[in-house]
Amino acid sequence: MTIEEIQTFLTVVEYGTVSKAAEQLFRSQSSISKRILQLESELGYLLITRAKGQRRIELTQNGEAFLPIAQQWLALWSDTQRLKLQQKNENLSIGSIDIVNNYLFVPLYQEILYEYPTIKLSLYTHHSSEIHGLLTNRTIDIGFVFSQVRYPDIISKPVCSEQMYLICRNNSPYHDDISPSQLSSNDEIFLRWGPDYQLWHDRFWDPSEPNMITVNTGSMIPHYLKDPKSWSIAPLSLIRYAQQSSSNLVFYSIKDPPPPRVCVQLIHRYPKESHKQTITFFEKRLKEYVNNQHNKGMMSLLL
Repeated sequence: MTIEEIQTFLTVVEYGTVSKAAEQLFRSQSSISKRILQLESELGYLLITRAKGQRRIELTQNGEAFLPIAQQWLALWSDTQRLKLQQKNENLSIGSIDIVNNYLFVPLYQEILYEYPTIKLSLYTHHSSEIHGLLTNRTIDIGFVFSQVRYPDIISKPVCSEQMYLICRNNSPYHDDISPSQLSSNDEIFLRWGPDYQLWHDRFWDPSEPNMITVNTGSMIPHYLKDPKSWSIAPLSLIRYAQQSSSNLVFYSIKDPPPPRVCVQLIHRYPKESHKQTITFFEKRLKEYVNNQHNKGMMSLLL
């Protein structure tokens, strides 16, 4: 008994005639009839009858009893084919903070998406503490954060770093090598980029003084750079993307700048066996991407 015979039987039942079934299956009527006869021979009983002079078929009692079995058989076969197709795909789940998923590694994700369609990426944006937890229980395969916290079952390694710059409007009264003392916190769009950044920030601005606005993701910064005096501090990847949306934005170097943003890769010490090969491939492409960006002056290579 073959799946072709089962499909033929179900098609004949659905369309009611051998001729219409032949059209749907792109086979000759004689080929359709032969498959039905073979199936009946294997089962040992008739499935359909066709009265003399009539084109439409009728199910025998045994045919009616066999119909749900044939439908289930086809459903199971379809499931096995879907499973086989899924096995050809390589799934990879990545959890990262906002700046990585929305700016830093977007070109890398795009390259993999279009050049390697069998790799199915699942991208999740979370805070650093959440990413550590997701990796610990192996909900994700790889994590990217900006803090190197030690966990017993997680391997962490620095991947790259980005310099931080002042971002503002092109008609702002700011310039290259600007001193933080020349900037007012009342005009700042503030984002706490991490504990090292906060320590640097507190050297120049009183933590008790209000900022113009405080945000919690880098993607929010460009929305509030409307006034010529408004300013913020951000890594180069975010700035480049912001400039694509607005030609009125510029960036300047900072005298006594904040520490670079170091992107840290996290991988479980015991990853899912079925994902190991894909993780290794992604790490190879990541290293190539970071090296390329380093050559362009976009980031520093730490791998």
